[in-house]
Amino acid sequence: MNFALRVSPAVRYLLLWMICGATCGCNAPRRVCLPPGVLTSSAAVDLNSTSNQYSAPDRELFEASLARLKSASDGAAAESTRQYNVLALSGGGCYGAFSAGVLGGWTATGRRPVLDIVTGVSTGALIATYAFLGPEYDHLTGKMYTTISSSDIYRSRPKLAVLWSDSAATSEPLERLIASHINPQVLQAVANAHSQGRRLYVGTTNLDTGKLVIWDLGAIASSGQCNAIELYRKIILASASVPGFLPPVSIDVTVNGRQYTELHADGGATAQVFFRASMLSLDVSQFSNGRRPLVGSHMYIIVAGKAYQDPECVEPRAIKIASTALSSLTYAQTRNDLIRIYTLTMLTGMDFHVAMMPQDFPINRDSMAFDPAEMQRLYKEGYQLAAGNRVWADVPPVLDASQESIPRSGVDFFVPDDAVIRTGSTPES
Repeated sequence: MNFALRVSPAVRYLLLWMICGATCGCNAPRRVCLPPGVLTSSAAVDLNSTSNQYSAPDRELFEASLARLKSASDGAAAESTRQYNVLALSGGGCYGAFSAGVLGGWTATGRRPVLDIVTGVSTGALIATYAFLGPEYDHLTGKMYTTISSSDIYRSRPKLAVLWSDSAATSEPLERLIASHINPQVLQAVANAHSQGRRLYVGTTNLDTGKLVIWDLGAIASSGQCNAIELYRKIILASASVPGFLPPVSIDVTVNGRQYTELHADGGATAQVFFRASMLSLDVSQFSNGRRPLVGSHMYIIVAGKAYQDPECVEPRAIKIASTALSSLTYAQTRNDLIRIYTLTMLTGMDFHVAMMPQDFPINRDSMAFDPAEMQRLYKEGYQLAAGNRVWADVPPVLDASQESIPRSGVDFFVPDDAVIRTGSTPES
């Protein structure tokens, strides 16, 4: 569910899969791949699109914002053209129960707004549809993330079968779970919201290009195509499929009348959480003369996990070292994604809000272990923090001075006793 290889078992499967792929790749089924660069070309046109939704490409908006910052005088009046409420949901496997709890607690405060834009990857992709449709769907999100078990998500293959398979486990249970939640009624509700100008996006990773692909699920739900619900479900399944642990999802595309097959996997492989300025109806000229057109808008982010991985004494073994390093990279990617979004909010005038698990909250290190009791505890934590208005921070964790990495001048340190008590750690004798 999350490429956030915070999970040592998933990482072990991934590494084993990589090794086996080098020796057994000849057994992989053949498919018709896109010629290199076809869909990465700026000339590619989406024939399914009925409108030019992306009126302000990120680069143009960024450059216009920098120009505004350089030319605006001190105290320039802020001008708002439209106010948006945006929610971005991160990956995190079973930690998505925390995100579901935050949504429920947020509703309980009576301050949860109608969301104009929702984005999600991985476990966030599973939550995104219900979060987009509103509080009346909270009970379904809560039920899904407090009652399911690992057997509802995946079924492990025999270890030897990995040698000729595309994954260590099958995602058939997850495919059935998604089908039971994304039914024609839900699809129609998404289409109705889309017709009102609201937008729902889910990210997957195109394994052929190694790039994030953003899907407009509202446009797909509204397309009227007979395969719309099948494609909608496939995208969510792909976004939640950890490479190597769960099989990638084949999605057929047509280019210049010829059909090709793409392989899509966990969106968390390329972005742990995402938002693009191009998703907003903005004119870059609005950034001239010191204007800040998104003042009064809110950017909400719910991270299914912590800012930093829990410390542990790492065993000097290759697999353990590799899994820990990959986990560190994923946590760092999450923090970097938050900084990117935070920078965008600073340039445009949006208010930034991020919800994350408390660093001292104990969790199971295996984010692919879907244990109902553990997920109920995660859900409760998210709910209580949100309901008590204690979950939102207005800066990303990397800007927290307490987490700053101070250059070392040697290897002799002193830690006050009260700091040891606060962190719950015990110094070795």
